[in-house]
Amino acid sequence: MNDKTFCQSLLKDIDEQISEGWSSVNKLEALSYRLSGENDYADEEYEMEMISFESQLERIYISICLLLESLGYTSLLQDFKTGFAKFDGKLTSFSTLPYVGEQHSDVLGYFWKYHRTLSSLFGVDAKESDDRKQRSLFESILQNTAKIVYDRKMQPTSEAEVRRCVYDLLIHVFPDTVREIPIAQITKTYKPDIGVRSLKAAAEYKYAVSEEEAKKIIGGFYEDMRGYAGSEDWKHFYAVVYMTEPFFTLQQIQAEFAHVAADKNWLPILVHGDGRRKRTLA
Repeated sequence: MNDKTFCQSLLKDIDEQISEGWSSVNKLEALSYRLSGENDYADEEYEMEMISFESQLERIYISICLLLESLGYTSLLQDFKTGFAKFDGKLTSFSTLPYVGEQHSDVLGYFWKYHRTLSSLFGVDAKESDDRKQRSLFESILQNTAKIVYDRKMQPTSEAEVRRCVYDLLIHVFPDTVREIPIAQITKTYKPDIGVRSLKAAAEYKYAVSEEEAKKIIGGFYEDMRGYAGSEDWKHFYAVVYMTEPFFTLQQIQAEFAHVAADKNWLPILVHGDGRRKRTLA
């Protein structure tokens, strides 16, 4: 492997590591809302994810140092190390993004700037990397649906009320957010609930107030997967289930998706928040 090929391979690996890091930030934020002294499982899950996140950051740091050293950029390497030293003792600390209120890792942002600059030296198209970063923010907002609804002092009675809260936030973060985007198939037109056109990312929301409802909803996603397949405008899909009680864990849904060989471009997201069904008049 020549030097150029080695550096390009390392750049790609760093890109994937940073993407995984942002996913960890999303998971940690979602888990943080369930932390309490009475919930040992949530506390342990959070701690394990934090350990994994810290390990990811350390690996990215080593990879960027190796890349800069391989390129012979000794001054830039020293600048990188000096800048990184400022995070000593607060490697896994988070700041809050203005207006959105989402957690942000300043360390990951620091790594991303160096990776973005070095990628341009090799003529690497960083658009996909930028898109992944934006999709990570979109995913984070979806994962924090319960908190978004709670902050608006809502007790939803339907999925429409839940997704309206999320849409009202998303439109300020992604101006090209749209609702009920038609995807035409031969016999039927499917309409994902929310999508961001520039990211080719769409979310399908479901609402469950019982374990039986949740089971039916999860089964219904498989039809959606077939209906949305083949679209050139939408490539990344999120199956969001808002449950009024923790009927299932995310790991259970992920296992079922794997068991039925669900489409790889579909990601399940499970959230738990307040809610009820609107009573119907007899």
